[in-house]
Amino acid sequence: MLSRENKLIKDSIKLKQKKFRDKEGLFLIEGIRFIEEAVLDNSLKYLLYSKKIFQTKGCERILNSNIEKYEVSDDIIKELSDTENPQGAVGVSIKKIWSMDDIKKDFIIIADGIQDPGNLGTIIRTCDAAGAGGVIILKGSVDVYNSKTLRSTMGSIFHIPILFYDDFEKLSQDVKSKGYKIYAASLETQKYIYDIDFKKKSAIIIGNEANGIPENHLDYVDEKIKIPMLGSAESLNASIAAGVIIYEVVRQRISVI
Repeated sequence: MLSRENKLIKDSIKLKQKKFRDKEGLFLIEGIRFIEEAVLDNSLKYLLYSKKIFQTKGCERILNSNIEKYEVSDDIIKELSDTENPQGAVGVSIKKIWSMDDIKKDFIIIADGIQDPGNLGTIIRTCDAAGAGGVIILKGSVDVYNSKTLRSTMGSIFHIPILFYDDFEKLSQDVKSKGYKIYAASLETQKYIYDIDFKKKSAIIIGNEANGIPENHLDYVDEKIKIPMLGSAESLNASIAAGVIIYEVVRQRISVI
């Protein structure tokens, strides 16, 4: 059993901080199902577990898998975990590096300043469910690899390319060079999402929950689109808005998928 003073444990605990996740190219995951996804994806570097894992249904599948695994105390699992009642297992997973060349499908979502971890995680999960080609995360959005965002993806982090850009101009150049038309979800337009032909290559921007998409980013988009708002609410939750738009894309494409 590894102690709190073991270097592997100390290095694992550091991964709770973004700067160490970025430096090492690793991140923490917890929960049996999530860890199984990482194992299936060949992304799990090693597993830390305590005796509590044996109380969790399905633990045999990861304990019998051909991965590095180390027993630790319940206290160490609690320190590594971000949930009140951890299942007794925390994995250290490897970040994947994706590029535009890895996107093989004709629609993508761009997250521009999404701040809520639940929203970003849900957007990634929805993109995975809808068969999107990938998700592009712009600088200024919440960290994809923090525990709350990861939990909201429900394992979809391992199923879909996720790209990162610091500069919107460079992003727009790369996206357009691949033949995509860029759409921005915005209330400042008369065009509804139902007026757009999403059968063509489409990249759709979902903006910040409070402030939307920055004005200087709108200069690079091909068209603004909006969701009908027939009641008194002024806006939708970012992940709900993304879901509505994503499934309008699916509706239009379903006969050709």
